[in-house]
Amino acid sequence: MKAKTLRPWLTLPVALALATLACGVGGSSNPPTETPSPVQETAAPKPKPTVTKAAPKPTQAAQETRAAPAPLSLSDKPYDHPSGAFSITLPDGWDVEERDDGLFTSSPDNVASIDVSFVNVGVELTAEELETFINAVEANWFGSFQDYQEESREPQDDGSLGILKTLKLNDGTEQTVFSYYELRGTVVYEQDYWVNSDEFDAYESGLVDMANTMTIDETAGAEAPMYNSTYTFTGPENLFEMRVPYSWTYATDSSDTAIVDTFTSPDGLSQIENIAYDDGTEVSKSQAGAVALALLKEYYEVNDIKVTGDEVQADGSERLTWNSASKGWDGVSFFETRGTTFLLLTWIVDADSYDLYEPVWSATVESYTTPE
Repeated sequence: MKAKTLRPWLTLPVALALATLACGVGGSSNPPTETPSPVQETAAPKPKPTVTKAAPKPTQAAQETRAAPAPLSLSDKPYDHPSGAFSITLPDGWDVEERDDGLFTSSPDNVASIDVSFVNVGVELTAEELETFINAVEANWFGSFQDYQEESREPQDDGSLGILKTLKLNDGTEQTVFSYYELRGTVVYEQDYWVNSDEFDAYESGLVDMANTMTIDETAGAEAPMYNSTYTFTGPENLFEMRVPYSWTYATDSSDTAIVDTFTSPDGLSQIENIAYDDGTEVSKSQAGAVALALLKEYYEVNDIKVTGDEVQADGSERLTWNSASKGWDGVSFFETRGTTFLLLTWIVDADSYDLYEPVWSATVESYTTPE
């Protein structure tokens, strides 16, 4: 009996409409590389922020359609990822593009594609935290596609979670996508299977067979940098861009004077937040430090902030390091003024988890740019 199937996921209406569906396994998307990817540009009205997706995923480029075998013919030899984190048997004749944390492969006719990847989360997530991770990936990646709709999710016999969804690519092609997410130690594995919806019946059996060939070495997977699967987030009014993890929950809030964008790790121990504050008046350099502290106290409801460092940066911004004994937090904040907009980028982390999450924060800061 196969470890993973699609048919049991279907709700009755879907089952009646797609009586022959069946499904596959799970893994997660990698930071952008030079591999083909569908460019999902969600342009929200100003001053709301926009999110641009750029991770390697099934290509949406127009290609000449060529005949492809269906059902699929799997290779006699498994593919072993160079990291040692996983092995899987791939279809014969499919082009493979390798990444540090996974692979992307597509059929010759560009009708079906597969993305396999893994994310080291650094700690063993609880069931609730894993669900938070999965929901964030679904929202931040798959939710960026037109007409994205989750059809069903079902726990599998091997401990993974299967999710079936439908969506449209940029060119309007309707796709049926099934994903499996599996936590092994401190590593979340994901496999995503993308198929043109009108061709799904021809491909599903071979994809299910392939999904069940995957083997995992979580010790090797845990050697990868934490949360290295990221996307580019563009702030309000194009004031900044930075890369943030796909699997961190994104939330935004706004008022007449501020837009707050927040990214929270699945375990809730680390949070990156940007406050764009603008009340129509320009904040002078002599006032900036006091404004930063006032915003920190107001937004984080903390009155015992102890500043342990204050450094002016080469780009003119200022860096505060601080902590709050009452909250058990360590914090780092960068602030600067752009016209009448005061920008405050802050990292808050549980004090006992500072060393664990510091590399993730550093990677975000290093990616921070001002769009031209």
